[in-house]
Amino acid sequence: MRESIKMKTNDYNFKFRVSGLIIKNNKLLLVDMDNSGFLCLPGGYVELGETTEEAVKRELVEEIRKEVSIERYLGVVENYFINKYNKKMHEISFYYLMNFIDNDFDEKNFTLIENDKGHNIKLDFKWIDINDLDHFDVRPAFLKKIINNKLEFNHLIFNELENQGFICIL
Repeated sequence: MRESIKMKTNDYNFKFRVSGLIIKNNKLLLVDMDNSGFLCLPGGYVELGETTEEAVKRELVEEIRKEVSIERYLGVVENYFINKYNKKMHEISFYYLMNFIDNDFDEKNFTLIENDKGHNIKLDFKWIDINDLDHFDVRPAFLKKIINNKLEFNHLIFNELENQGFICIL
C-alpha cells in the first residue's frame, strides 16, 4: 500500500488531491461524506508514485464502484482554507471531467460504504442539477464558479484565509 501525499505542521495541514466531475443530463454527481452536511466532488488523495490521472480513476472506482474514464483535464487549484476541525489547510487539487465507461448509470441518488484503509465511510451520492447548485452547501465553494464558467480554467489560487478570492493563472 502506498502512502497518501499529505502532511501536518503546527500551522498547516497539506494535502495533494484529485477530484472528478461527472455531469450527466445537466446534473453533477456530488457526495455527502459521513453526514458532513455539505456536498463535495468524489475524489481523494494522490499516493506517492501515482499520477493524478491514475489517482482520480482509482479514487472514483473506490467510491462509486464503477469504471470511469477521463474526458479531459480541467485544471489545478491551490486552495487555502479552514477545515471542519478548525485547522488551516493548504490543498493542491487536480480536477478532471470524467465519464462512466458503461453508460448505463442512471441519475438516481445512492448510498455506499467505502472501506478507506480500514475506516468505513458512508457516502451519500446525489445528482444535483447544475442550475440548482446555489441552493446547496457545496465545497469547495469555488466549485460553483468553475461550473458557471463552463469548466474553463487552468490554474486557480483561492485563499479563504486572506479573503483573496480567486487568482486565475492561465
